[in-house]
Amino acid sequence: MKLDYATGFYNISFFNINIETEEELTQDVLKKNEATFIHEFIHYLQDLVLPYNIRYSLSNVRWFFNILESAHKIGSINRPFSEWNDESSTLWTQFLRSFGDGRSVAFVSKIGDATSKFVTTSGYDNNLHIQREHRVYEYLLPVFEVGKSTSISYNLGARDILEYIAYKIDLKNFPNRPPVPQLPYESIDLIFDKYGLSNISDDIRLCIAERCLYNDVPIHFLLSALLGNEEFKKYITDSSYDEIYDYLLFSTTITRDGQSETLIAKTQRRLMQFAYELQLQYSGFDEIKNWILKVNNFVEHKLAGRFIFSDLYKMNSDEMFTFINDVIYCIGIPLVMNSRKKCISIHSNDIEVSQFIQFYILQNFIYFVKSQQTKCPIYNFCKANGGICNENCIVNKQMTITGNENCYYRRFLEQHGLFDIKIN
Repeated sequence: MKLDYATGFYNISFFNINIETEEELTQDVLKKNEATFIHEFIHYLQDLVLPYNIRYSLSNVRWFFNILESAHKIGSINRPFSEWNDESSTLWTQFLRSFGDGRSVAFVSKIGDATSKFVTTSGYDNNLHIQREHRVYEYLLPVFEVGKSTSISYNLGARDILEYIAYKIDLKNFPNRPPVPQLPYESIDLIFDKYGLSNISDDIRLCIAERCLYNDVPIHFLLSALLGNEEFKKYITDSSYDEIYDYLLFSTTITRDGQSETLIAKTQRRLMQFAYELQLQYSGFDEIKNWILKVNNFVEHKLAGRFIFSDLYKMNSDEMFTFINDVIYCIGIPLVMNSRKKCISIHSNDIEVSQFIQFYILQNFIYFVKSQQTKCPIYNFCKANGGICNENCIVNKQMTITGNENCYYRRFLEQHGLFDIKIN
């Protein structure tokens, strides 16, 4: 999720913040880039508390396990990797269609009516491993850019909601920040205007947006269950922020086995499942599992019974910074990197950091096996953090890591039994 003015991005589901500066990341440098840091911190917090994001983290666990299982069965990994099982393929389809477009649109003159398309898949319940046929929706929005007479088809998705929430909180506290593209950062405002709800205040819009991310298909929930419901539109027009907040907060979700579940219970269930699967399917990630359990405890005791991003938006700047400092003190930020991939950790112990580096490599490894790139998947990271790199790393020759026991990539491959697996 990259900001247009190229000062930061956050890797969804892998708990690392990136600040696009060549400088070493000191307290002074982070302070100088405070608006960027806060924006990306909000994305980090979204990964910890929103069921939609946690589901994507679970999907990455499944994708990596699929790669491992195939590699050990066949004895090699042929790239681009295509040996996806049914569950992995379904999860990938769900993510691509629900997450939305990767493009940005700077200035929008008008938007048309969103149209939905769906595919029917045999969806796996992440908890029960039960297959159920269900629809995976994609919403296409005709968008007219300023100065252009023809529209583009923009895939409206969860990315738009996630960026909208971070942008609104960011803008309220840093009103002089550089301008951003209307899509994805102002997508929800454009949608509310399109539905005749221009009078709805920003705090109510943000609260509704946050509620949608407790659903696995957030845009479908927003446009079908909420804004497509005339009774709900009248309710939010006639009701106060506090009334709407409580109404949404105490609503429930329905699990695939038909059980009603509170919003906080859904978050806690997914966090527990994430910790369990890390322990079950990965060796050597015990400290990350313990960290996830610590996050779960923090969410239960500090964030239960509230929409945290809506609350952040309502806070003044002093209250917001106090809250953020409290979160960092309690659970830390595993990895923060600059543009050279030089990393630091904030309030995380050394064992956790080493495991989160392995987790960062896992992220890059998934992308690597799906591609045909020649360079070592963590070449820049290794070079910036004391690794021993040479020209062989550029072409990812196995000889590079064979005699290098301090290679980050070698440690990762050994950890998961991939060191002797041929990667073509």
